[in-house]
Amino acid sequence: MQIEVKQKYLIFPVNTLSSYKKMMISCDEKPEYTLDIRLDHLSPNFYAYIDVSQYIGKILSVSIDPEMECSFEESDTMNIPSLYQESYRPQVHFTTKNGWINDPNGLVYINEQYHMFYQHNPCENKWNNMHWGHAVSTDLIHWEERKIALFPDKTGAMFSGSAIVDERNLLGLQTGDTPTILLYYTATNPFSQYIAYSTDSLKTIKKYSDSPAVPHIVGSNRDPKVVFCKEWDAYAMALYLEDDIYGILKSNDLLHWNLVQKIALPGDNECPDLFPITAEDGNRKWILIGAHDRYIVGDMGNDGFYPIQEAQSLHYGKSAYAGQTFSGMPNGRVIRVDWDKWDIPTPNICGQMSFPTELTLKEIDGMYYVCAHPIKEIACIYDKSEFIEEFTVHAEMPERIPLTPTPYLIKMSIEPAESTQLALKIFGIDVFLNQSDNSIKISDSSASITLTTEKWEMIMLVDRCSVELYLDDGKIYLGTIDEKTYCDYNLPYLEMTSSTDCTIKNMELHSLKSIWGN
Repeated sequence: MQIEVKQKYLIFPVNTLSSYKKMMISCDEKPEYTLDIRLDHLSPNFYAYIDVSQYIGKILSVSIDPEMECSFEESDTMNIPSLYQESYRPQVHFTTKNGWINDPNGLVYINEQYHMFYQHNPCENKWNNMHWGHAVSTDLIHWEERKIALFPDKTGAMFSGSAIVDERNLLGLQTGDTPTILLYYTATNPFSQYIAYSTDSLKTIKKYSDSPAVPHIVGSNRDPKVVFCKEWDAYAMALYLEDDIYGILKSNDLLHWNLVQKIALPGDNECPDLFPITAEDGNRKWILIGAHDRYIVGDMGNDGFYPIQEAQSLHYGKSAYAGQTFSGMPNGRVIRVDWDKWDIPTPNICGQMSFPTELTLKEIDGMYYVCAHPIKEIACIYDKSEFIEEFTVHAEMPERIPLTPTPYLIKMSIEPAESTQLALKIFGIDVFLNQSDNSIKISDSSASITLTTEKWEMIMLVDRCSVELYLDDGKIYLGTIDEKTYCDYNLPYLEMTSSTDCTIKNMELHSLKSIWGN
């Protein structure tokens, strides 16, 4: 099939229950890339928008194995009915317009813009065909989706990685005053680490070389996170190796890398993040954290990363995964985004990004804790706010506060009595706090309410199908998105029931405007 490309997208009919076919796309008799796609022109339930903007004006050869009759359309826009207003489409969390997303990749701040790349399958709302999607924001809240940044090629699928500004022009690619941005990613044939780059603030992106910057080391080594290390006056790369083992690599030129250390992160694997952070006591520390949010606090020495305490958990739920911090943040801020993994019951998408969190580091009784809070920019989407002063939830006498059917940010300060069991129900979602064993439970996830204090401090962010809880001044982060956290707007209230008299010292309720506008 010959296609003269005239518009941005080729649109193919898909049925997510049909069998996979191989779609091979060539240009000028040169193979470009291959997709696994469940083509079905008889009974489609999904339409795959394949970004071919780079081929406009050219002729593509498209073949399908096994051969079958196939139709397609062209468009410059995604003509998705009720886009961003679909049932259960998250309203304050980033989601792609169409298809699957997972790990955030290449988070970087440059020229007063935040760039977020992410693992993306445009062919259906399930994992496969890993591309790098791309979105940009000026406030970390409202995102504009850009064209796909990295496509699968002969080196394999485009797996996770990171971004960094080549401020010293070490690769010699800079043109004019605009610094080069480097994207480090994993390609899978075999698993190796490659570089892509942009010399125009990520308007266009090119792959640097057919040769890897870090050739295959072991197993499915993957997910490079690159950061400048002031202690070395050089660059560090954290790389997942195998089991619970990560590698720390060093480079003076961002191109040639030496493995200087292997380090275990018990209870974790995949998607390392490595970053410096200044604690509230003024000490500069480094954090190595894995995909499951197990983290180690340490120092960077000449020979690598030196832990100063045992590994701990930041996130205690089953949803948040593969978090990454932004590179290039001003004023020392440490901002992080996770992937919230679950099958959102919206036919054309799957997966959302967590609401961005700001990380701090607190020292308490000789122990450092990474703490997470929703970023302060959330205030820009406050709609209506209600502040309630001290009141008591009496034993077995439910208190009910009416809500509007919209996302909410709720802050609560609670002084429980001995053996208090406090049950919250928000839009039909159950959250249970138990003083006797210091536990909080939502759906199938649980955590301690507090690690260091008597009083309960809780922030709760509720979107259409997810709940994120921040406890104990952020030392405990519990995010959940599953079939038990879908908001039932037929039940527009927050209900509190306690086994004993329980004092709510204060409460803030902020209804939130959709990040997608009207």
